[in-house]
Amino acid sequence: MLHAVDNSTLFLKNFEKEFSDYYVSFDSTNDSVLMAKRLLGDLNPKSLIIFLGHGSSYGLYVPDESHEYEKLFLDVNWGNHFFEDHDVFLLSCRSSEYIEKIFHSNFSLGFGNIISSNEELTIHNNKNDIKKKLSIDEINLFNDIYIKISIKVVKKLISNEICFSSIPRYFKFFINQEINAILLNKNNTNRVELSRMLFEFRNEIALRKNV
Repeated sequence: MLHAVDNSTLFLKNFEKEFSDYYVSFDSTNDSVLMAKRLLGDLNPKSLIIFLGHGSSYGLYVPDESHEYEKLFLDVNWGNHFFEDHDVFLLSCRSSEYIEKIFHSNFSLGFGNIISSNEELTIHNNKNDIKKKLSIDEINLFNDIYIKISIKVVKKLISNEICFSSIPRYFKFFINQEINAILLNKNNTNRVELSRMLFEFRNEIALRKNV
C-alpha cells in the first residue's frame, strides 16, 4: 500500500491506522520516490498493490506540495512494467482511464474524477456547465465515506472474504447504503447534491481483467 503524501492527501492517512503492516508512504524527494519504486520492483508475483494519491488518465503523480502535479510517479510504460502480473487498486483521480492503458496487470481497479478538496471543486466548476455546490464540510464527509468503504472492502479482500473481481459489486452495495442514509436525513438541505457525488463515484468505478 503506497501513499503519495503531501498536504492535500493527508486525509488518506486513515489507511495507515488500519493497515500498518502494509502501509508505506513516500514524498516528493528523489530518494523517497526511488524507495517506493524499489518496493514495487521487489514484490512477489501476483501481489496486491494499492496506490493512494493523485492521478490522471496518463499516470499516477509524485506528491507535490504546490499542487501542480506535473511529475508522474508512474506513467503508462512504468505502470505496465511495475504492475505486471499483480492485482492493482488505484484510489486516485481518473485511474479508471489510466488502467485502460495497463495491459500487463492481472486485475486492475480504477476510479473516476474524485473531488476531494475545495480547490478541486473549483477546477471542476470552471470546466463544466453544470456546477456542483458543496461546502468544505460536505466534501470532507464525501471523503470520509469513500475512505471508510474502501477500507472495509480492502479488509475483506486481504482476508479472502471476497475476490478482486467482486470489488465493484461491494463498493456499489456499501455506497447505496450511504446514499440512502443521506437522502433520509431531512436536516441536510444539500443531501441531493452530496448523494449525486457518491452516485457518480460509484458509477465511475472500473475493473479491468487482462488475459
